[in-house]
Amino acid sequence: MASHAKKAEVYANVSTEDVPSAAWGWSALSRRAVATAGICGGLFLLGMLFGNHKGHVEDIWLIVLAVLTFIGTAFVTLQPKLTQVRTVTAHNKAEGHVEPVWTEDQLHGTGVYANLSREERLALNTDGTSAGTEIDGTTADPELAH
Repeated sequence: MASHAKKAEVYANVSTEDVPSAAWGWSALSRRAVATAGICGGLFLLGMLFGNHKGHVEDIWLIVLAVLTFIGTAFVTLQPKLTQVRTVTAHNKAEGHVEPVWTEDQLHGTGVYANLSREERLALNTDGTSAGTEIDGTTADPELAH
């Protein structure tokens, strides 16, 4: 029987379950839009200083809120984008260093994977039988059994 439930779709790393309008591209604000809104909002608060009020309590509140708006806008606008990929091992290798082939070591139970306990091998979804190592007293390959 066919299900009539809507399936979640992902657009630009945003699921339609989280943001229904993600398919239209309205799920995020650009830095420019945040900066424009923040500056306009802060200027609007400062513009309200000119009015018919006689006390300065309102003026103090408006100035404090405008300053907080400008600080928040600067914080959001000037924060780093963090799009740079940082890799330590890609550039800082010793002279003559040869990177192990981790997938083959894991598959064959060699290298750092040779000394794993039974629980650690099971956590990696490998039983160690491809290398002929014993887990429960038996091996998968009868030729490797002694």
